[in-house]
Amino acid sequence: MGTLNEATMIQIPLQVDPPILISLNKSPNEFGEELKLWAAIGFYEHGKLSLAKAADVAGYHRLDFEKALAKLNIPISLLEIDDLMADLAFLEKL
Repeated sequence: MGTLNEATMIQIPLQVDPPILISLNKSPNEFGEELKLWAAIGFYEHGKLSLAKAADVAGYHRLDFEKALAKLNIPISLLEIDDLMADLAFLEKL
């Protein structure tokens, strides 16, 4: 199972007031790409998408998406300390 190619991708129309693009100093294409990245980050952070799927939404290779998250101090692992401690306890029993 791979990602959809561009011929089968669904386009989602979005209207943006030109002053917003001017404020951000972005072209419509640049704004769209950045919007995909921020949406992917939000979906990942809130547990709506896996890291791999979020990277697909952003149009990034998974490693590049991980680097983008790291620059924003967003953890790439959603494990809680309790999960880690349980895993360590399990491994100690082996």
